[in-house]
Amino acid sequence: MIVFKKNGNNILTKYFLSVVCCLLSIVLLSGAYSFISSFDTQSKSLTTDNFSNFYTVADNKILKFDKDGKYLVNYSEVKYGKIGMVDVSNPMKLTVYFPDFMIAVTLDRFLTPLTMYNFFDLGYQNVSAACSSTDGRLWFYDNLDFKLKKIDETGKVYREGQPLNVLIEEVINPNFILERNSNVYVNDPKIGILVFDIFGSYNKTIPLKGLRKFQVYQDQIVYFNEGKLKSYNTFSFESKMITLPDTVDVIQAVIEKERIVLLKKEKVEFYRF
Repeated sequence: MIVFKKNGNNILTKYFLSVVCCLLSIVLLSGAYSFISSFDTQSKSLTTDNFSNFYTVADNKILKFDKDGKYLVNYSEVKYGKIGMVDVSNPMKLTVYFPDFMIAVTLDRFLTPLTMYNFFDLGYQNVSAACSSTDGRLWFYDNLDFKLKKIDETGKVYREGQPLNVLIEEVINPNFILERNSNVYVNDPKIGILVFDIFGSYNKTIPLKGLRKFQVYQDQIVYFNEGKLKSYNTFSFESKMITLPDTVDVIQAVIEKERIVLLKKEKVEFYRF
């Protein structure tokens, strides 16, 4: 892949995101879809990477699909408890977090395990969420120190924020973390989405509550909540509804490059727009 840089910014990435936002606007306006395929599965969540691969997540299993719903490969693990979150922002190095045992496992694009982080062994006692960093390291929130931290495979701390309980005078308990566009987004369903810079410093809180996870496109937060897929503009604070191709028994919906995918109780459905 050719990457053009100017003033430290990735122009190609900005162009790609602008295209996605334009597509998102088309969906918001038209809501026109055509069905592609479906796959029978009983999963609890759904996510997508920027290569238009889609992943369904059950308690102990992940299924990977291509953009047209073709099943590709799976990952299954039972000895670490239930899967808490899956971060696919880096399609070549996914992160799966098991909160019951405080273990993070990284996977390659074939969902083959690469590295395991055992937070207990690294000296941490309460970690509820973790995610990949663009530099190959791992972000997590230390619930005892009240700090966002970044570590490598040996446990060395590369970034560490200030105690968040002092900054915002609240104690958070994240369930989802995502690094995107030089920001780190830490989600607490009771408080909202806390935004940090790439150095781990707190910037602001986006007042979207009750979320399990979300997608980020430039200034847009896209999320599924209470049976609806919505877009929230972080600058204008405007919220819009994204029309779904179907609303019956939908557990979650995600959108990515001319595709919208619905997770239902017993299957996942793929649509083109």
